[in-house]
Amino acid sequence: MDNKPSSSMVKFLQSTASSRARRVACGLLLLAFGPASQLAIADDPSRPVSDTPLARVQWHPSGQQVTYIRRVVKGEISKEVLFGFDVDTATETVLLDPDAAQAPAGAQRAGWNLYGYQWSPAGDALLLNGDNDLWFASLATKSVRRLTEDGAAEETPLFSPDGRRVAFVRHNNLFVVDVASGTATPLTNDGSETILNGKLDWVYGEELQHLTGTNRAFEWSPDGRQVVYLRLDQARVPEHPLVDILQTHPEVRRQRYPKAGDANSVPALFVALLDDAAPVVKSMPLAAQVEYVLPEFTWTPDGKTVHVMTLNRGQNELTVQAWNPSAGSSPRVLLEERDAAWLNIFEGPRFLKKSTEFVWLSERDGWLHAYLFDAVAGERRQLTRGPWQIEPMQSLSPLPRPFEWDPAEEWGYFSATEADPRERQIYRVRLDGFGFERLTHEPGTHVQRLAPDGRHLLDEFSSVDQPPATRLLRADGTVAAVLYQSQAPTRDGTQPTREFHDFLAADGTRLYGRLTKPADFDPAKKYPIIVDIYGGPQLQVVRNAWGHTSTLHQRLLKAGFLIWSLDNRGSWGRGHAWESSVFKNLGAKELADQLEGLAYLKTLPFVDGERFGLRGWSYGGYMTAYALTHAPDAFKCGVAGAPVTDWKFYDSIYTERYMRTPAENPDGYKSSSPVAAAAQLKAKLLLIHGTADDNVHVQNTLTLVDALIRAEKMFELQIQPGQGHGFGGAAAQHFLLEQVVAFFERNL
Repeated sequence: MDNKPSSSMVKFLQSTASSRARRVACGLLLLAFGPASQLAIADDPSRPVSDTPLARVQWHPSGQQVTYIRRVVKGEISKEVLFGFDVDTATETVLLDPDAAQAPAGAQRAGWNLYGYQWSPAGDALLLNGDNDLWFASLATKSVRRLTEDGAAEETPLFSPDGRRVAFVRHNNLFVVDVASGTATPLTNDGSETILNGKLDWVYGEELQHLTGTNRAFEWSPDGRQVVYLRLDQARVPEHPLVDILQTHPEVRRQRYPKAGDANSVPALFVALLDDAAPVVKSMPLAAQVEYVLPEFTWTPDGKTVHVMTLNRGQNELTVQAWNPSAGSSPRVLLEERDAAWLNIFEGPRFLKKSTEFVWLSERDGWLHAYLFDAVAGERRQLTRGPWQIEPMQSLSPLPRPFEWDPAEEWGYFSATEADPRERQIYRVRLDGFGFERLTHEPGTHVQRLAPDGRHLLDEFSSVDQPPATRLLRADGTVAAVLYQSQAPTRDGTQPTREFHDFLAADGTRLYGRLTKPADFDPAKKYPIIVDIYGGPQLQVVRNAWGHTSTLHQRLLKAGFLIWSLDNRGSWGRGHAWESSVFKNLGAKELADQLEGLAYLKTLPFVDGERFGLRGWSYGGYMTAYALTHAPDAFKCGVAGAPVTDWKFYDSIYTERYMRTPAENPDGYKSSSPVAAAAQLKAKLLLIHGTADDNVHVQNTLTLVDALIRAEKMFELQIQPGQGHGFGGAAAQHFLLEQVVAFFERNL
């Protein structure tokens, strides 16, 4: 369920000489794997370096280069190459060409790939993976060698801060491997199908992975001498069968999947101290009310104290504990958060160089803002404030921090909804709480990533009218270079148009919608409307961001339909009160706002107010099934893809956050269930589901099918064997598209 400029410029000028020396040294290393390309944009900063999409864009640890993968085509040969862009000389350099890298004597070039590349802390080497092994690419020796060689997959590898070791998970045990010798040392030995060390189980990975962006559940201390890790015992978690029906004798895979009210994995927290010949492991005691240990851990800069976030089962009581494993003392409470509904947690406390001060993100005033705390004195100041929020849920990879600050700890940088809840602009604020400043001004969506040296930002930018671009900004927001500009055609009258609408609901609440029209739109005609819906928490559909019109939308537009989307109460982007208004009764307020959208559409002269259809997937599939069974006269037809049909069937962490358990909220589960209201269906309904869906199990659709049959309600059903939560493969996607278009043509 997917300010005013300050003395920083003076400091920059003072550091120019030393930074130039660092650039020269780093540049020599970067040339190790290949020659520099031609000067990219030194004479024209607005000219894109590339019109080929960039993958895995990230900063070199020095902050002097932006690194990325892009496809290089020469004649009939196409390959992925790692490049670096020097921010001062505006040159693009080949960092790693797979065909040019040397292998050790007698070894073949095989196995490793660039995707997932990770810089060593010193920036002189790369960690790669592939062929179920880790690979070490040394820029000094221009070679790539296996770091592990055992035939087993090494998961979620991470360099130690000193670059001497790499930690990883193998067979559900946590290991560290010495980079120089290749010797791997196990830190745990009890890993099994039910015991997971340093990695997440299914439900943690599905619902809490946004904290780290991976399934990793361990973290190095800053000095590289300790590793904190989470252990999950999932023995008591119920199993759900997933059947591969396409074989002569179908095979059953049993998935550990806790549904609402079920037993979860039992968490435990450990720190491995690596100073001695053999690692010493210490266990952190957890309070009885702890249900979840969140998978992000932060350390004080001196590497002595680790901070652990724990949640109760209702996810409305958070405790941040500070623990010094070497001192032998008990953990102490650093910070607590409480909420009447639930808490959205996006990252742990992050400490400044002064180890007693840390930045904390919280919705405690109703909006997600940054606060500065002192570990001894408590809250010091609120750094951002107002009826808007910082944007924490960023889709870039590697995952950037929502709130970043420069090495001088003078400015904090973030993207936020301050200008418009449908936009994201980049801002900065002084860490003393003053000097709030907007850095970007083009309407649209901007996502920031600050350079390690604090001199530049990456800006991932797009809008409804502006295709995606990756831009290099100076710290004051001025554009230094355009690294990538999509060549997708801008909307010039030959493309479908997406326009924003806003209006007041009956209670005075402003609602935001988006209407997509074909290029040949005729205002004199009356058009039927297909409502493309999601509607659930932590996702916002109506955004001023580039979103090419999908093949399905293009077909529907060509067939004569307009497409409408609306962000209802419960969706993301408008504060905690807006989102948590759906607490313990999913469906009702979301539907009420969607019906307000239909009332608004009926006021438009080109809308046929008698012909509304509905289509959604996942939570949108749930909303489709819910709307057709709880507002049976509002829509003529609907397509529900991979829908939750009763919240008792969905996973514990997501469902209980918003609904509590079935035992605590039986009336809410009943009133929110399309299954319970199946007899009210009047509209035409097409249900779609994949048999291998491990997220929303096909059990949901089949249970609704059973209820509809018993209620003598007619429907259409499309079951796709072997498909997961998102359908893969051209054939399956083509069949799905044709079925959906034909359904709306028949029924709307």
